[in-house]
Amino acid sequence: MSDRFRVNEASGLLLFLSARLQGWTRNKIKQRLQAGCVMVNGRSVSQHDHPLVVGDSVEVRAEAKGARQGTPYLEILYADRELIAINKPAGLLSVATAKDNKNNALAILRNQLSRPKHPVKLWPVHRLDRDTSGVLLFATSPNGTRRRKPIWRW
Repeated sequence: MSDRFRVNEASGLLLFLSARLQGWTRNKIKQRLQAGCVMVNGRSVSQHDHPLVVGDSVEVRAEAKGARQGTPYLEILYADRELIAINKPAGLLSVATAKDNKNNALAILRNQLSRPKHPVKLWPVHRLDRDTSGVLLFATSPNGTRRRKPIWRW
């Protein structure tokens, strides 16, 4: 399943998709870009500021081209240079265990965000129990997980 559009006026990709995908937030569109689900003239594009010219063909797919059926996809609620927040579903481990090192939120998110020759490194800020759903935070550098002195006093 995918949506296909023809460009009638030159613009940036994010602006174009925001106008065409009614009801989609900018974050949701950016997630699709990062996941490799947006194609321009048959080529995957991940940059939101990719320039479009009249006549370009834009396709937004349900999943990335070449993605395996059943590959888990995690909803990214917030992302910046230091932090990524995801919506962790119940039943999913936060991080790997000795028995299961591939079916966990950390591994799935790393796989989801990594590109060939550009692996993404993430560090868990905290964990949630397997049966607990909720917001799970990951740092994009090991410094983001250091404990800092609280700014309040008891």
